[in-house]
Amino acid sequence: MNTVIFDVGNVLAGYDWESYLKTFRYPADVYERVADAVFRNADWEEGDRGKISAKEWLHLFIANAPDLETEIREVFAGFEGTIVPLDYSTDWLAYFRRQNYKLYYLSNYSCELYHRTRDKLRFLEDFDGGIFSFEVKCIKPEEEIYRLLLDRYQIRPEDAVFYDDRPENVEAARRLGMNGVVFHEDIPLQMMRK
Repeated sequence: MNTVIFDVGNVLAGYDWESYLKTFRYPADVYERVADAVFRNADWEEGDRGKISAKEWLHLFIANAPDLETEIREVFAGFEGTIVPLDYSTDWLAYFRRQNYKLYYLSNYSCELYHRTRDKLRFLEDFDGGIFSFEVKCIKPEEEIYRLLLDRYQIRPEDAVFYDDRPENVEAARRLGMNGVVFHEDIPLQMMRK
């Protein structure tokens, strides 16, 4: 094995919409309804798929709760606050680099969120490559996005391990012959202790 493929959100960078949404101090019922309209909604994936503009994406969210348009616009305006650095990421990536692994990313991510959080994802500049879903107009766990990564970088599936926090994404990678690991934060800490 000579290749490591990482999801980004909740693996290399925190995706914490709950804490972000709490900063608005909305009443509990408004919090739940905004969460349902934006973050806990299939429309979130439409942004990740990259086939709609940021404006169209915002309007999808508003259509889910038109009476909360003001709140939804407010949340959308600063939603880069959902992405937070994780303490272990830099050291964990260095751990793999010291062992001469090739590093790639494969992540569902919207164009809008990427442009707003590029500075928080600088560690990706040291990678050998990767794919964000918005760039290729498909998302995990669809087979196509995995195949695009493998083909683009001539990665042999059996030489790669894939870390993702969502079991369905890991299962898709395994079906294509990769070693898949459902990620939790203890994994990098345990690996680096050895």
